[in-house]
Amino acid sequence: MSVQQVLKVRTQDKFYAIDLNYVTCVLPLMELQYIPGGAPFLVGLMDYHGKSIAVIDLGLWLGSNTAENYHLDTPIIVCNYGQAQIAFIVDEVMQVEMVKPGTIHMQDSFEDSHSPFKASLNSSSGMMLILDIEQILGFNFNATNAFITETSQSQ
Repeated sequence: MSVQQVLKVRTQDKFYAIDLNYVTCVLPLMELQYIPGGAPFLVGLMDYHGKSIAVIDLGLWLGSNTAENYHLDTPIIVCNYGQAQIAFIVDEVMQVEMVKPGTIHMQDSFEDSHSPFKASLNSSSGMMLILDIEQILGFNFNATNAFITETSQSQ
């Protein structure tokens, strides 16, 4: 495996990494279309080049109990895999970092676990989890707790 680039983000005082190959762009907060009856972490829909994309509060979805206050500088990260797209609200986009294969761990532990994580990463900022964008795009975000619902259905 060669060196890979990740986008490091912070949400709810936790740090995560997203493989840069899945990141389309980072945008400031924009007007979102509210979804009546949607899960608390499903913030709304955004119009991205004429296509509606679900916007998920990453911290709430991963289990934080309280939503952060959004402001005009709140970042939205648009990710895609093939034709599927999703956007995440995070508290901070930190930096792009080059990651050597020896710093990525636990890939076997997360494989086939139906987890939103791909591996752990020891980076210059400390240990963080790498989001598995391909797996995440398969979750049903209309469910009240998409991660728990998908995990329990697959077992």
